[in-house]
Amino acid sequence: MRRPLLPTLLLACSLALPALAAEPAKTPKPAKRICVNVKDGSRSVQGTDLVIEPGEKVKDAVAVDGDVIVKKGAVVDNDVVAIRGRVILEAGARVKGDAVSMGGEVRVPTGARVDGNATALGGKLKLDKPEDVGGERVNFSLEFNGEDLVKKFISKALDEDQKCHILDDEDDSDDKDV
Repeated sequence: MRRPLLPTLLLACSLALPALAAEPAKTPKPAKRICVNVKDGSRSVQGTDLVIEPGEKVKDAVAVDGDVIVKKGAVVDNDVVAIRGRVILEAGARVKGDAVSMGGEVRVPTGARVDGNATALGGKLKLDKPEDVGGERVNFSLEFNGEDLVKKFISKALDEDQKCHILDDEDDSDDKDV
């Protein structure tokens, strides 16, 4: 029985909540770049792309405000999630779980494989061959006057003023709010 997608989405959402300064900034700040390598072999980033290189094997891959790129010969044991980014598989890449993009697209070319579901919310699902996805193929986008309302909703939900708490699994005494 496959593990549910909820833990992966919770990890992604915890990275998606941006930190706020005490006073409102008058000029936009550059995007924060956070990379978390979890002990169980999962990887996640914020504000940059996550590239799973050939020969690498990771448990879950999550990017917030960036793309997840799974190269030829790379394997993701569970799920790949991109929030406000794309999931891009190269031919020869494999995702044993689900491939999900919220606010972007999911690309599965010929020769790539997603054993679970491929889902694009507020973006496009681009499959060369539908049989390269073992589960359901879901593409949900709603445009009004040329604007994608699903993508706008996702961005607005993630841009809300919230606080993020990052935990370091090795030493909980150094936990800090960012």
